[in-house]
Amino acid sequence: MNAITRWTSFDLIFFDCDSTLSAIEGVDELARLKGKEWRVGLLTQKAMNGDLDLREVYGKRLKAIRPTRGQLTQIEQMYWDSMVPDAAEVVAALHYLGKKVFIISGGLAEPVRGFGKKLGVPPERVRAVELEFNELSGEWWKYYDHSAQTTTSYLAYEDSPLTISAGKPQIVKELTGEQWGRKLFIGDGMSDLHTKGNVELFVGFGGVARREKVESGSDVYVAVNSLAPILPLAAGELGLTALHGTPYEAVMNKGIALCQDHLSVGFHNALLATTFEQTFPAGEPSA
Repeated sequence: MNAITRWTSFDLIFFDCDSTLSAIEGVDELARLKGKEWRVGLLTQKAMNGDLDLREVYGKRLKAIRPTRGQLTQIEQMYWDSMVPDAAEVVAALHYLGKKVFIISGGLAEPVRGFGKKLGVPPERVRAVELEFNELSGEWWKYYDHSAQTTTSYLAYEDSPLTISAGKPQIVKELTGEQWGRKLFIGDGMSDLHTKGNVELFVGFGGVARREKVESGSDVYVAVNSLAPILPLAAGELGLTALHGTPYEAVMNKGIALCQDHLSVGFHNALLATTFEQTFPAGEPSA
């Protein structure tokens, strides 16, 4: 008789931001504000689908839109307003369980950090692309008027691993450092899939944008527009017990139910599928 294996938990949880935690692509929304959404959106799609390296499009997109500080503030609010269903509850539950949550994004740092702060993710656990602003643009002479500084416009961006398609693994290593723990990454794009060799579980997310290469390369693929499945995948059997009777029990049960629905969540490894089914049998009540 085969021994029953149990789904174990993960300790370090890495989220992409755009089209994963939030349903928007921040740079594309900036382009829309400037009336250049078609040109910039096409470049974004080619990079996320793996048809172009991100390094080939990053600078082109920013030069086309030249965002201001005020527009970045607008994007931060749009991230929050367009949050993927169950994202806030899942992040809060992970924090309740003592997990360390990180955000690694090829988006722009100011709005991503602000969005992360709203979700309870501290700035030191958020990595995104830093911008340099032209301090002599806009109404810079109104040094006494804080609102005037919102017109300060983009000058350049920081060349970093997040501006190339294969750079996120380096950021995972930097953020992990000497910390102990099993790592899980969830994201929608090819730049996220590159982390697969640096984490114990890579979960592709297609709830906003379904990308064939990411879907086929993932260990687990979430096709439904909800982040609830991430909670049982990250928390495991011990998390199920710990969340029983808490405000997070409902989202845990929703996540389990979605993981048991093969149209919503696909396990691309037979052992992973069997282990999850043995740990969370269909039809059984939660702990």
